Amino acid sequence: MPVWLKKAANIFSIFRIPHVPEHGEAQKKRHRKEAVQQTSNGNVLLQLGHYITEEELDRLRKDLAL
Repeated sequence: MPVWLKKAANIFSIFRIPHVPEHGEAQKKRHRKEAVQQTSNGNVLLQLGHYITEEELDRLRKDLAL
């Protein structure tokens, strides 16, 4: 492959859409927990990670409706 062709390919690489990393549910839950622990400043239960997210509350409601 000629050098000028490689350089041309590198120039056009800036126009590509970057890959967005995908997180699994466990990673999302861990990130949420870390964010809540770092930003809460008065509620000890939040700082310890004892809370229910909206998704967990919806799942509990669905389980109770069955």
